[in-house]
Amino acid sequence: MIAVVQRVSSAQVTTEGSPPARIGRGLLILLGVARGDTATDAQWLAKKCLSLRIFNDEQQRMNLSLADVGGELLAVSQFTLLGNCIKGRRPSWSEAADPGEAKELYDSFVSYLREGPHRVRTGIFQAMMEVESINDGPVTLLIDSADWQGRKEGGASPHGADFLLGHGLQRLYLCSRSPRRARLLEMLGVSFEVRFPDEDVACYQAGQDPGQYAINQATDKALSVAGKIKRGIALGADTVVNLGGEILEKPSGPDEAIGYLSRLAGQEHEVLTGICLATAGGGSYLSAVERTRVRMTEMDQETIQAYVKTGEPLDKAGAYGIQGIGGMLVTGVEGCYFNVMGLPLAKLRSLMREMTGERQQ
Repeated sequence: MIAVVQRVSSAQVTTEGSPPARIGRGLLILLGVARGDTATDAQWLAKKCLSLRIFNDEQQRMNLSLADVGGELLAVSQFTLLGNCIKGRRPSWSEAADPGEAKELYDSFVSYLREGPHRVRTGIFQAMMEVESINDGPVTLLIDSADWQGRKEGGASPHGADFLLGHGLQRLYLCSRSPRRARLLEMLGVSFEVRFPDEDVACYQAGQDPGQYAINQATDKALSVAGKIKRGIALGADTVVNLGGEILEKPSGPDEAIGYLSRLAGQEHEVLTGICLATAGGGSYLSAVERTRVRMTEMDQETIQAYVKTGEPLDKAGAYGIQGIGGMLVTGVEGCYFNVMGLPLAKLRSLMREMTGERQQ
């Protein structure tokens, strides 16, 4: 995965039929996705961009990060970065990822950027766009995740929590597009590799048990990856919000996100996360569900619309992220906090130890 990162005084991207996406002082990131890139590349590259110290301090030295200057981000997909011009006069695009795979990883990269406090704007994937910027310096950097040395699956630490989970030397595959779940495992130092599960096509049916629905979704994700691996354990997870029998998953867009938050305002709801562990080949699996009660503060429409405009709610069940800006909207949590983030760690440990115990008998 390749990123051209420019320090800018301002930048904007314009797509026909859509209003321009503009930022002030910050970073313009042109992103190209290569064949073989994974969500781990997206996570590493996003963290690298966010941590770059390329803004001038009072002594005019590059010593400040994006957070230090309160900067903004504009991320634009740019497959032409993968153009190979060594032979002939027409670039070859054979090293670029297929559009479907590239969009997933571009979206994942943007999601990781949005985990921080920065305002993030984007272009439209595969659209014809006009990009304008004022390069401050000029400062332009080229970062390629293929040059990342000492890479480990999931960015794990050799002194991580593998022994606590009990999966020993078995490879763990996280079957999820959620950067929050990857971040929680990384926080523990657990050895893992991200594999995207098959597309989720199921939808909740009225009268269906919410907990079983979450388990079924998690199981489908785990088995879709387990069937493609020769060894190891596949971990699937799915989170939903239950508001008095109404199931709220990820919103389809800003309007639905506003609707979700309007119904959640001032109410108590239940967050359910189903998790499933499946052995390679999908021959056996274990599943469970974790439940947490969450109370939300009262919110007026101005607050709700301002929060939705940050982009944070758009890829989260119930349209809020407790670990981000949305944490200011939560007045109480009864149960596992990490469950609300999307991965109940204590339940995962219990299930993992049960699975490995069964396999040792």
